Amino acid sequence: MSRVLVIGDTHCPGMLPRYPSFLKRIHDRYECTKVIHIGDLVDNAAISYHEKHPSMSSAQDEFWKAKMQVGKITALFPKVEWLIGNHDALTERQCVTAGLLPGMLKQQEDIWGLPSGWNVHPRFSRYKLENTVYSHGDAGKGGMYSSVKNSRDNFTNWVQGHNHSEAGVWYTTVEGSRVFGMNVGCGVDNQNLAFNYGRKFNKKPTLGCGVVIDGKRAIFEPF
Repeated sequence: MSRVLVIGDTHCPGMLPRYPSFLKRIHDRYECTKVIHIGDLVDNAAISYHEKHPSMSSAQDEFWKAKMQVGKITALFPKVEWLIGNHDALTERQCVTAGLLPGMLKQQEDIWGLPSGWNVHPRFSRYKLENTVYSHGDAGKGGMYSSVKNSRDNFTNWVQGHNHSEAGVWYTTVEGSRVFGMNVGCGVDNQNLAFNYGRKFNKKPTLGCGVVIDGKRAIFEPF
């Protein structure tokens, strides 16, 4: 039996400090055999294209803080499939903006000091495992119930992150065949200044992670 732990968006260094220990408890409870990070491992707020809060850390300070938080995740989970999210990809996007070839940039593994057991999948990748597609969520159908819309459009099990405020599992059955869509929530600290843009909205981050069992059953575990 396979059990996949799906880590939500962490946006290091904006990750909730207790999120890694929560992930470890869920991992051990279900005796997970595989771990997938759904994307936006890091936030890269200092190099984003959006307006920055004047009290935020410099790019250098943010980088080292993020690297420390990433280290806490890799220490607990040395083997992970990491799907590059839109925030993770900011280094490559800024490289293109500066007129440089992306190949001139360090690989993500080297930037963040990842262990050899981490496999990095390019942005917009669809990682397939046991009739289930894992995607960050910044492509395909978006908005509310995005995972269920993607699962129905492709009629396959679909797991994604990206939308911080939504989490849960929805099943659809057609002519005796059943698929599920799961939004896995996130692990961000909403008090971090990097998420100041969301203070004006009613919706707030839904904290948690996902577990997929044998590619047939999905479970959202709230933090």
